[in-house]
Amino acid sequence: MNGCGIPPDVTCCPTWDDYDPAVQEQASALASRTFWMLTGYRVGGCPVTIRPCRRACAGAPSTWAVFPVTSQGQFAGTWGGPHIVAGGWVNITCGCATQGCACTATCDLLLPGEASAVLSVTLDGDDLDSDTWRLDPPNRVVAVGDQCWPLCQDMAAGVDEPGSFTVTYQPGPAWSVADMAAVGSLACEYAKGCTGQPCALPANVTQVSRQGITMTLTPGMFPDGATGIREVDAAIRRWNPHRLTAPSVVWSPDIDRGRVVR
Repeated sequence: MNGCGIPPDVTCCPTWDDYDPAVQEQASALASRTFWMLTGYRVGGCPVTIRPCRRACAGAPSTWAVFPVTSQGQFAGTWGGPHIVAGGWVNITCGCATQGCACTATCDLLLPGEASAVLSVTLDGDDLDSDTWRLDPPNRVVAVGDQCWPLCQDMAAGVDEPGSFTVTYQPGPAWSVADMAAVGSLACEYAKGCTGQPCALPANVTQVSRQGITMTLTPGMFPDGATGIREVDAAIRRWNPHRLTAPSVVWSPDIDRGRVVR
């Protein structure tokens, strides 16, 4: 599945090895995406790469200085001038005027939303060692060691070029072995359906009467947000007890969501 989604545990699918590898891959992808959808797109999504950049110049001087002010270090001599920061006039020496970023550093980085793992961090196009950061739940990436995170980067640079800063992480809470087993059960049923065998997944039937037994299903894909498979629905209800079709968000047109590379 190219490292995307929850890996299926097919222990409870005794016929799994009988399927063609292409069928296994397709069934696994369908099962993982189905579980992700039915949990309200909370658990099992694909890794996300972001390019962190702070909008406010929090590192600006707190008092008025004589213009021009020369900066030092990475952004020396780029620009400067008087601006209002926190209600006071200050001279800004930030080198990121066109990007709205701050030119200071922080040892804590807040990821958008919940994260279960940080997969990689790159700085100036180079991968950093995994021992240079840690993830403090639910979404705080803390720099470990002498180097902290830059609050400004060159957005015109590619992710593998100098001046760039990226963080790749797994969004959402960490899944459990029960979730992997649930996805495995779904994958087994998808594989059966793909090869023309009877499967337990709903098929948009409104009413079926057979041998004195009547079964009615609400039309639509996965009515009521359920698959009809007990172990799968139990795992889904753990994450999505109210049958939400999308994760809850707080949204404002005034807030920049930043740049995301998928």
